[in-house]
Amino acid sequence: MQRSHDVNAHHLCYQRRAWSTGFAYLIRHAFIREVPVKIHDDLHRHYLKDVPVPPEHLLEEAWREYQEHRYEIDQYDICRAITWLYVHIPDRAFRQAMQTQLDFFHLKLGPE
Repeated sequence: MQRSHDVNAHHLCYQRRAWSTGFAYLIRHAFIREVPVKIHDDLHRHYLKDVPVPPEHLLEEAWREYQEHRYEIDQYDICRAITWLYVHIPDRAFRQAMQTQLDFFHLKLGPE
C-alpha cells in the first residue's frame, strides 16, 4: 500500500514491543488505519502512550472472530475498527484505551 506523505499508518494496538508475539502480534497487524500525521502525533504525544495487552485467550477469541469476518472488518473506518476491538476484546484496561482512541478520533476526524 502506497501512502501519501501527509498520513501515517496507525496501529490501533501499540506499542510494538508489547504487541510482538502470539495473537497480540496478529491483531496488531490486522488493525492498521491511515491517519493524518499531525493527528497521529497528537494522539501519541498527548493522549495515549500505549494500549495494554489483554490475556492471550481473549486475543485468540477475537482473532478467530476477525478471521471469520475479515473482508468486511478490513473495510471499516478507524472508529468502527476501534469499536469492533472494544466489543470483541472484553478486557477493562484494553477497553479504556480503545475508548480513549475512539473519543480522540471522533473529536479530531468527526463522523466518517
